[in-house]
Amino acid sequence: MSKVFSRKRSGFTLIELLVVIAIIAILIGLLLPAVQKVREAAARMQSGNNLKQMGLAMHNFNDTFGALPNNGSWDHNLQWSGAATNLPMYGSWAYKILPFMEQDNLYRNFNDTVSIKTFMNPARGGLGIANNGNGNNMNTNPARGATTDYAGNWHVIQDRGWWEQPIRATTDLSIQTITDGSSNTILVGEKSLSTEQYTPRNGWNWDETVRFGGSGGTCRGPTWDSWSGTNIGGIWQPNFNQYWNRQAATVQQDRPNIDRGGAWGGPFAGGAGFLMGDGSVSNIR
Repeated sequence: MSKVFSRKRSGFTLIELLVVIAIIAILIGLLLPAVQKVREAAARMQSGNNLKQMGLAMHNFNDTFGALPNNGSWDHNLQWSGAATNLPMYGSWAYKILPFMEQDNLYRNFNDTVSIKTFMNPARGGLGIANNGNGNNMNTNPARGATTDYAGNWHVIQDRGWWEQPIRATTDLSIQTITDGSSNTILVGEKSLSTEQYTPRNGWNWDETVRFGGSGGTCRGPTWDSWSGTNIGGIWQPNFNQYWNRQAATVQQDRPNIDRGGAWGGPFAGGAGFLMGDGSVSNIR
């Protein structure tokens, strides 16, 4: 007489499988915001470190030349003041402080294909290079070369350049002569961009490159006051009634199709980072 043995199959039922999938989906949903917050915190910390490096470079420049670097002029050509000082005239403040950021080789042999990590906000990504146009004349071709996610304060890092005789690379101001108090005065801050400007970086529309001075891409401020002034003895003297301090700051978060003209901001929801005149870094919401 033969015996018939019954064997039960092990495995998930359809309902059990759906429950497991639902649990996994819930866990992923809970984990993703935490991961995004960690990434944002890391990017914000790196951006703050970038500003601190710029602060050290600014102070070293100030100690070496007795004044802060200016923002150059509306010209791409990097002209030098001579062998004695070896300072470029028309490049932005960001270009002028490169030797104080261990970038002396790039400073002396500038290459439009080389990005500068310190001037890149890690939350925006991209290559940090603008390749649109030939970079020779801003009226017909956007700027080329390394981009910057940070801009100088126009009321301290003043525009200078071709209108001056002799041409020089420093402002009329030093850290010591900021009358509003260096701890209350912005030197450099994160600048506002529209998200569609992230890739590619085109080197125009308030996003001119490091080598391009005298522009809203390398300096920010509530007005174009740096262009108003009086010619005294062949030297242009800008008319500034006050420096731009933290109380005057307007900050906006990056998003599509925003007006970034003269505006500060960044990719972070909690505000933007600013380098103050005393070398400290503050977040302004």
